[in-house]
Amino acid sequence: MPKDTLFDMLARLGNEDILPMHMPGHKRALSAFPWLSSLGGAFDITETEGFDDLNAPEGVLRDMEERAARLWGSRAAYLSVNGSTGGMFAALAACGRGGVLIARNCHRSVFNAAEKLGLRAEYLMPSRVEGYGIFGEITPAEAAKRLRETGCKTLVVTSPTYEGVTSDISALAEAAHSAGALLIADAAHGAHLGLSEAFPTSAVREGADIVVTSLHKTLPALTQTALLHVCSERADVDDIAAGMATFCTSSPSYVLMASVDGMLRYFENGGSSRLDALADALSDFRKKACGFRRLRVLGAGDKEANTVNIDASKIYIDCIKCDFSGHTLKRRAREEFGIELEYASGRGALAYATIGDDEGSLNRLFAALSAIDGEDEPLFAESSYPDFPPFGERVLPLGEVALRGREYLPLEEAEGRIAAESVYVYPPGVPVLLPGERVTAECVGYLLAAKREGAEVAAPRGVLRGKLRVTVPRE
Repeated sequence: MPKDTLFDMLARLGNEDILPMHMPGHKRALSAFPWLSSLGGAFDITETEGFDDLNAPEGVLRDMEERAARLWGSRAAYLSVNGSTGGMFAALAACGRGGVLIARNCHRSVFNAAEKLGLRAEYLMPSRVEGYGIFGEITPAEAAKRLRETGCKTLVVTSPTYEGVTSDISALAEAAHSAGALLIADAAHGAHLGLSEAFPTSAVREGADIVVTSLHKTLPALTQTALLHVCSERADVDDIAAGMATFCTSSPSYVLMASVDGMLRYFENGGSSRLDALADALSDFRKKACGFRRLRVLGAGDKEANTVNIDASKIYIDCIKCDFSGHTLKRRAREEFGIELEYASGRGALAYATIGDDEGSLNRLFAALSAIDGEDEPLFAESSYPDFPPFGERVLPLGEVALRGREYLPLEEAEGRIAAESVYVYPPGVPVLLPGERVTAECVGYLLAAKREGAEVAAPRGVLRGKLRVTVPRE
């Protein structure tokens, strides 16, 4: 007889005549609190008898993690309901004490973890996808060079990027290991990789020591669910487990975890065929997109980007030849065609295709883009945005900023000062400024232009109020 899964156990729960004299407060009394019924309240429990403990799993939750490890081929897998952020904090807490070399286009959560954990952080610049205004892969030669220069014992890269650019994880792992360092791959946007041969190979099987993925981003699991994969003997599984227990909630949602159980079962029973079909539909989409006159889709026959390895499920649409920005393209897609794109920048916008899409989804997207592309408007050759999102100029180590006095200034007046907080356009959440970086004119111009277009320019404290927290100059 096959084991009961978490989903099976929760499904039986409502038929059991057991009085819940325990948390949560609603007690599954859905007739009294009907709004919880449609939100999965019947499955919302705590760690009661037989339902295991995510922070020390020995039963059904341990079985789920072992199933996930088998599915992707990792040494061990740890479930997070705090998203990839919880996994990244755990990974760096376990592996970052010897210094962390972080690709500068990583998500803000990586830098936040390094700062809050008090780690020595050095930066590694990504390459650029010329003609598109987005960052590209991390080159192994540059990674090896910076590892020698900094002596860091952990390298963190993002692959795939939000726009789908993948790095050569195998070569990066070789460079890291030759330098006595571990490789952590932030694959938050690539949980589907490794589940279908039609997409790039997962970093789990390419030599990374730790891989963090957001299940909810590309797979049929609920928001906040993620996995941390330990892939080699170089990473201490006990330290990782301790980190996950520290940085992930002690009251995990069984509704969220049951969604992961269902997702695992889906792929254990042939779900990869839907990814195969998605890959075929994406290939047809790009073939048709080669005919666009003004819009350009990354990977659709363009010579400028023909050396870039991409995850085809990310559809980056460049509109530099148009008389509008990516923010306008995103608004028009929603208001005129009923399509909500993932994010926009000054240069373009991103459509995010997942296993939840099919040929019909992509046909509808193509029809909308084709209508916009075919308008009789002049080609546009100038933009108020820089070719690439600018980064601040590093002045102070990440951890030293907290030792300085700090004050708020209007963003327009902050040029030349040293940022005391991260500032990012969200999404994608890659910091334009990090604590310890000098605020340049290019940074100010980029952030102000993004705000004018309606983008969310955010920071932990001040920027949403129009101000930036900066350090106070020393006498």
